[in-house]
Amino acid sequence: MKKAVLIMLFLVLLGAALYFGYDYFKDKQNTEKTASQAGKPVLRVEEQTYTLADFQNYVRILNPEERELPAEALALLFEQFVEDKLILYSARKQGLELTGEEKEAFLRRMSRDYPAEEGLTEKLAADRGLEESLLVEKYKHEKIRETVVTDEEVKKYYEENKKDFLAPERVKVSQILVSSGEQAIKLREKLQRAGEEEFRQAARDYSQAPDAYKGGLMGVFKPGELPDDMEKVIFSLEEGRLSTVFQSAYGYHLFRLDKKYSPSLLSLEEASPRIRNLLLERKVKDIVTREVEELKATYHWEVFRENLPFKYEGN
Repeated sequence: MKKAVLIMLFLVLLGAALYFGYDYFKDKQNTEKTASQAGKPVLRVEEQTYTLADFQNYVRILNPEERELPAEALALLFEQFVEDKLILYSARKQGLELTGEEKEAFLRRMSRDYPAEEGLTEKLAADRGLEESLLVEKYKHEKIRETVVTDEEVKKYYEENKKDFLAPERVKVSQILVSSGEQAIKLREKLQRAGEEEFRQAARDYSQAPDAYKGGLMGVFKPGELPDDMEKVIFSLEEGRLSTVFQSAYGYHLFRLDKKYSPSLLSLEEASPRIRNLLLERKVKDIVTREVEELKATYHWEVFRENLPFKYEGN
């Protein structure tokens, strides 16, 4: 009996050793495979060859927090990588250079936007890929810096797309928030026929909401900006009227509808900043797209799809 138990124990241990040994061997193989793949070419622009490691470094610059990206996102980033390397080649051909001040300005922005990333700016400062990325952006800027949107273009877009500038119905609403349902009922009875100033003073005196100091003023809202059940109560009110007591996870609310705004058309002046940004973005995109297409036709370039760890179907 004892001998049988020992044999079974030996077999279990042997199986575990083989299993973990296989896992170790498999992990080691995967690591070695990844390392060998990193050195394989994925793109060639004229005499310049880029490896998978170059693309991985490119992704790290755009994704400094190193979040895991799906294959579709990597394919889109690779398309951008191809375009940027064509632009980079053209920039160097034209003798375009990056100044120290431009690089420093970028590092300051990165330090501001990613303060929790310890040592990030130091890593980027020593990264050749960073300088290449900045040179690409400078090249694009040189192509688009004189792009403008005229007042006539803004007006034409406004006239042709007025439906996009219809402001929906909105409501200006205030509240009193208390922790007791009984207190909320008493306040409602007291304020039922009260004016706006009396309501605001009661909000300052009794409300536990963050907006109490403003007399309970929550703000102006359009449909979809408040929780559904709260929105139904508020939008059904008439101007100057109080809601029934409304219970939420925060306590008991009394809402006052201060003002209703009917749907209205934004004026040209109100819509202009939005239109100008939209048209400028379109122009910039068109200029960069045309430039990339011209570079693709000018230079010899080739993608090595077989060396990419994801499916890529770009041109």
